[in-house]
Amino acid sequence: MQVSLLEQTQVEGGEKMKAALYARVSSEEQVEGYSIDAQRRAFAVLCESRQWTSHREYIEEGKSARTEDINKRPVFKEAMVAGLNHEYDVIVVHKVDRFSRKLRITLDYFDKLAKAGVGFVSIVEQMDFSTPWGKFTLGMLGGLAELYSDNLSQETKKGWHERRSQGLYCGTLPFGATKGENGVPIPDMWERKTILNGQEVIVRNCEGLMKAFELAEQGNSDREVAMALNIGGYRTTGTHGSRPFSKDTVKNMVTNRFYIAYIPDGNGGWLKGKHEPFVSSELFERVQDERAKRRTNMNNRIRTEATTYSLSGIIWCRPCKSKIHIHRNRQGKPRVYCGSRAGGLGCTSKGTFLEVYEAQIQWYLENFIIPEDYREKILEAHRKLEKAYGDTDGQRARLEAALERLGDRYNWGHIAKERYLAEYDKIQKQLRQFVPEEDKVKNLDKFAHFLAHIAEAWKEGTQEQRNKMANVLFQEVWIEDNRIVAVKPREELKPLFQLSYEEHLEKSNWRPRGDSNPRSPP
Repeated sequence: MQVSLLEQTQVEGGEKMKAALYARVSSEEQVEGYSIDAQRRAFAVLCESRQWTSHREYIEEGKSARTEDINKRPVFKEAMVAGLNHEYDVIVVHKVDRFSRKLRITLDYFDKLAKAGVGFVSIVEQMDFSTPWGKFTLGMLGGLAELYSDNLSQETKKGWHERRSQGLYCGTLPFGATKGENGVPIPDMWERKTILNGQEVIVRNCEGLMKAFELAEQGNSDREVAMALNIGGYRTTGTHGSRPFSKDTVKNMVTNRFYIAYIPDGNGGWLKGKHEPFVSSELFERVQDERAKRRTNMNNRIRTEATTYSLSGIIWCRPCKSKIHIHRNRQGKPRVYCGSRAGGLGCTSKGTFLEVYEAQIQWYLENFIIPEDYREKILEAHRKLEKAYGDTDGQRARLEAALERLGDRYNWGHIAKERYLAEYDKIQKQLRQFVPEEDKVKNLDKFAHFLAHIAEAWKEGTQEQRNKMANVLFQEVWIEDNRIVAVKPREELKPLFQLSYEEHLEKSNWRPRGDSNPRSPP
């Protein structure tokens, strides 16, 4: 009966049905010699006997079908998307377990394929849902997916309700806890090996948990606590795997009432748990009080203090090439730290207070020398730079000539007023880019005067003013531990910085590592 219905469908459609093969072997089956070729041969025989067109073969090797996450089976996902987009009429597998070993996934995709009008055939089990009646059956089977899912959800909720009534935690246990006897959470004493400063050390998550609460009680921010845990070799646990701590994971940890023997009731509240407290109630409340104080102080600072620091945006970590961050500690002093080190990504550079680096910049600027004949040397350096980019005098002359010709064309009536004005503005904009020589000298005079007194300006300036000065002079400032090890001047100032460096070499025994790598003050 199915064959006759199939033949009728082919006749009515006027074209042969397009069939696709999904073939799979897992890593274990590859070792056992389970053959992809055998699946392909069976598919070819089926297509020939049914007079189907072989549309495409989706081959997936080394993948298990026991997972419910189809993102872990990219070829299966591709095959299903193609079917739902009506690229073929029927999907063929050698056995149903090639399709999936999870009932929920099988039923779910039976439902989706049926709604898309795509049939399903399993060769070994002789399951043929490629006919009109078969597709109807496939849809009925697929309808079980929703019932199965709903029933599973209800059963899960019933199970969790029962566990909560017994005072047991539902879900993955928080950091520092592990399952004990009868499923009651106990401190996680498992010894984990990690590498710190090139040496293998042992860490225990229960100790990391206590460290987090103690640091939070002392007034450290969530970010600072995360840094300490990461540097100590601790990593998160749970559904997201082992990762460095962040301020958000620390926040969730030190505010979690699980650690004082409570469990979530499933409705946003808390129930008394069966497990013993991991931290004392007094310590937990002190941490919450300290966090509230920090929030109040932080809000006040945000309203009254600037968040721009002298080296914001231009300071980098030399060892790991990462961006440097600047934040105030609880005493209000700006402190510098490496983002990679804070994230536990292996950087060894230890930052310190911002004022330490500002003192080194101060020393650098105090030793910045403007030679007596600076004007001639600077002009010569600029001339060489301009020459490298082209003949500016010639370009200016050509633009002025073009402007004159444009006026003639307009006066003779060869171009309309709108076009004349548009081209006139364009040429004038290009001409404004060329600074007259006398103006250049005046600008350089002003700039040299600024440089001659910049150390004093830096010393007296606010954080915002220092930041503007730093951005005028430097493109990048590189640090390692408590030292500035390199500065990169702005491109247009490199000739001037080189002149200052050469002057030092001629007039003193001062031997820095170069303007691109100055020595810190003794």
